[in-house]
Amino acid sequence: MPKSPTRDPASQCPSSFPGLLYQNEPLQTEPDDYDDDDLFSDYESASDNLSIASSIRDYIYENGRRYHCYGGEGKYVLPNDEVEQKRLDLMHHIQLMVLGGELHMAPAENPKRVLDCGTGTGVWALDFGDSHPESKVTGVDLSPIQPDWASPNVQFEVDDLEKEWTWPQNHFDFIHIRSICNGIRDYQRLINQSFHHTAPGGWTELSELSFSLVSRDDTISPDTALALYLDCIERGYSTLGIANPNAASMKECMRKAGYVDIEERTFLIPCGPWPKNRKLKDLGATFALVGPAGFEAYGLAAMTRALGMATAEAKELCRRAHADLLNARIHACIPAYYVYGRKPEW
Repeated sequence: MPKSPTRDPASQCPSSFPGLLYQNEPLQTEPDDYDDDDLFSDYESASDNLSIASSIRDYIYENGRRYHCYGGEGKYVLPNDEVEQKRLDLMHHIQLMVLGGELHMAPAENPKRVLDCGTGTGVWALDFGDSHPESKVTGVDLSPIQPDWASPNVQFEVDDLEKEWTWPQNHFDFIHIRSICNGIRDYQRLINQSFHHTAPGGWTELSELSFSLVSRDDTISPDTALALYLDCIERGYSTLGIANPNAASMKECMRKAGYVDIEERTFLIPCGPWPKNRKLKDLGATFALVGPAGFEAYGLAAMTRALGMATAEAKELCRRAHADLLNARIHACIPAYYVYGRKPEW
């Protein structure tokens, strides 16, 4: 069962590789030996055979994937089909690994009312409800892909968070907002609404993955498919009006909204099993499992809708970019941004 934090876990972060919570284990960029061709072949085969859930009202199909339609077609550029749901659950596991098993960083202790914005499959809300039976947890998302069953203290709602929030103001003791920027066009307004609905003394936490990958030893060369993919993502999202988040801009949004005691952390997650460090290798190998579904999830709609690429061309670029990710000579990391703050007590 995921643990509830009693202190800020960021205080344990080693300065050499911030955020990965493995003390005295610096990042080692030397690649370990493994076979690129055999790695993850079982997962990729299984993902190819995943069935897409039955079509229901307000879903559309595009590029061989299923997308939501609530709140306007194209509002959220990631799919919501069964393949994506499995990816989201795996990403939840990865973020637990990054935070050392914690569900959040904010020092929100025993909150009575909790809101999980962009709840996706509802896995974070369910985990939080299980570990906090004293809390009432509400998960909200554009897509009704959460399980029909839930703990008595967890409920799910379908709503558009860019519209006016209908919950009472000063209501939630903790608001959790994770990986939501792909469906948000006005991030500042989202944080403003969160502030209005946070109870005085309550906490709000934001976390987003960067749309870009970085390499501390410059091994992502411009001629790789990975670099081309990242360029397409940047141009496509810019055309669609989606901003690439970073810790500084997220922190500034919280400051403008009125939060105090704001803290931010940037974590670097290895995107493949190239580190020699055992724990970092495990984390990177787990992240690489997300690759086949992840590249398509983030890329297909952006490349076909915004850049006019053919579906086959976009899928081929996603495939080649994932192959680069498994190349032991490319040492890619993805920045993960966490920012949290407190609403002043009045």
